[in-house]
Amino acid sequence: MHFRIRTKTLAVAAASVALVAVLAGCSTTSDSATSASSAKGTFAQDSNTLVFSSLPSEDGSDPNGAMEQYIAKETGLKTKYLPTTSYTSLIAAVLAGKVDIAAGWGAASYTTAVAKGAKIDMIAAQYSEPGQTTPGYYSGAIVATKNASKYQTVSQFKGKKICFVDPTSTSGFFFPLLALKAAGIDVTPTGTDASGNPTFKDFTAYFAGSHPKSVQSVANGQCDVGFADDEAYGVKNSGVVTVKDAKTTGDGLGVQLVPGAPVTISSTLPAALKTKLTKLLANLTPDQVKAAGIAVPASEDFLGQKAENSSFYKQIADGCKDPSISKAASAVCG
Repeated sequence: MHFRIRTKTLAVAAASVALVAVLAGCSTTSDSATSASSAKGTFAQDSNTLVFSSLPSEDGSDPNGAMEQYIAKETGLKTKYLPTTSYTSLIAAVLAGKVDIAAGWGAASYTTAVAKGAKIDMIAAQYSEPGQTTPGYYSGAIVATKNASKYQTVSQFKGKKICFVDPTSTSGFFFPLLALKAAGIDVTPTGTDASGNPTFKDFTAYFAGSHPKSVQSVANGQCDVGFADDEAYGVKNSGVVTVKDAKTTGDGLGVQLVPGAPVTISSTLPAALKTKLTKLLANLTPDQVKAAGIAVPASEDFLGQKAENSSFYKQIADGCKDPSISKAASAVCG
């Protein structure tokens, strides 16, 4: 049920199709079928149904089934799953008023939706690993273990060949740009390479294509330094360490928290229902779901969530307002 989507390349080929499908639904002539209003609020479908949307699991199944059953049982309303095959189509569905509850979308996609005027309230962020106290995962500045003494701060990445993951990756490109800029390195794009990827004056960018490949490229010397998420650089004998590990007195930019996947509700729902949903979902745990008599399939991998508000994603929102970062990471910022 939680998501750690490393790049937004998931189903990119299908994104335009999904977006057309979602927007096509907006052109129907029957408003009552898609945006039913009550005296106290507006629903995506009707006042008896809550439409729940997210990206499907890799096998195409609904990753939030247990949560949806829990919501239905506790509210007395029906729930309906609206799958979207990309972050783009999820944002479009939310903006079109097609969604009452959304979960599992990327942190950057949430801030993009808000910036575009989405009428949503932030309720919680989902845990991505067992035992977490703060929802999210980490973007790390990595160096080959053998070069740990050579690169001790992110500021030393200037002039080097830097491995990134993909221009669409939040943890593998957007957060690295934040770290580089904070370290005094110019991240303003100077152009694009033959593949259409951004180029820079202060460093040579190499896009490895995945987090494990970024780690491998740094470990084998194809890149001087790089960035990847903790799931990749934390593998035993990976051949890399983060700058934070290289020297505890480093510049503090070696490891950054990437906020966990948001859970949001439509701000147009009736006030009483919004209050109820907030209480139900803000700090929902697997044990609460099970106590309600609902099984949580292992395939959904639900680890719980923690109450958070929009300020939890402020670093992303602010980064996307920075001209140099938003231009370089336009695929992330939208």
